[in-house]
Amino acid sequence: MASTLSFTGDDRVDITQYALLATIGHVRPARWSVRLALGAVLDGALEDGARSFDIGPGVVGSVGVAKMWSWDAWFVTGSFGFSASRTTTGETGSAAPRETLSAYDARLGAIAGRTFGSASPYVLVRGFGGPVMWRRDAMDVTGADRHHYQLGAGTSIAAGRLSLTLDVAALGERAASLGVALELR
Repeated sequence: MASTLSFTGDDRVDITQYALLATIGHVRPARWSVRLALGAVLDGALEDGARSFDIGPGVVGSVGVAKMWSWDAWFVTGSFGFSASRTTTGETGSAAPRETLSAYDARLGAIAGRTFGSASPYVLVRGFGGPVMWRRDAMDVTGADRHHYQLGAGTSIAAGRLSLTLDVAALGERAASLGVALELR
């Protein structure tokens, strides 16, 4: 994920963050699904032009619901989710103590696409909001993402009970994700 955060006092900070999550979900016959994800923030950086901070290992989790509608090979899926993360930051090259970085967001989204055999390409739109809280230079600052949206595309490829999904948001909050799913029966 990469974006720009705005903190108190119009302080703008670019953020890049890498995470790995495991997700478990349940799909109902009416095509409602519930998902729970838990994982780790692996690495990242915060840059404000003059200073650079590394993002250390941390924790991230989310819970979400989705509903799918389909018409022949066409489909639309709406989703709502809430996520939270907590990690620490340290100024590059500094011996100062590490500071806490926490983020929370609620996200509303939709994907729309068409299935062609085992492949289901789609376009996506998501809107979100929530605070980012950072302890910087021993002071608490609160901010938010400057882009409260994502626009992009993706595809899902199914092979029996196994599926692979690639999701790329190129506008707004930029993000890329690769997912592997196994359907249990």
